[in-house]
Amino acid sequence: MTISSFKTLFLTASAATMLSAMPVNAQSATGTIGVQLNITNACVVNDATALQTDMGRAGDIHFADQPGTFSSVDGELVGALGSLAVRCSPGATPALTIGAGANDQAGVRRMVSGSSAVPYRLYTNAARNDEIGIGRSLALGAASSAAIVVPIYARATNSGGILPAGSYVDTVQITLSW
Repeated sequence: MTISSFKTLFLTASAATMLSAMPVNAQSATGTIGVQLNITNACVVNDATALQTDMGRAGDIHFADQPGTFSSVDGELVGALGSLAVRCSPGATPALTIGAGANDQAGVRRMVSGSSAVPYRLYTNAARNDEIGIGRSLALGAASSAAIVVPIYARATNSGGILPAGSYVDTVQITLSW
């Protein structure tokens, strides 16, 4: 090793030793991280597990089979859980609006089979004295953690005559808002 190489090696080693022996000025700074989640009111029907923009078929009203000469028959909405059940964020104030149906005529809901029709009415109670008119909004009250059961009753009537045999059907649009 030459003297020049030895000097370079010595100076490098000395500098490294001096740098490691120097005190380090440690510094720090603190701050925060904001964490936020906004939750909006939500409602589901018949214990769905996710928010629904299309509730699908919320239930059915089936009337017992009748002869073509019947005068009236009662039915009740039966949903996946027995009745229509609405579950909303606590404090939300949901409302259910009941539409006309696919076959209404002159403000009367009707089930049809071919060219024949059977009128029917919907009600909020088993006594069938609180009619749910076309477009009526049912206020469901303030929601809690429990499901709000929405009973819907029906009565179909035959104004006389003999109706042809067949399957009489209708579809009523419902809208849940909160």
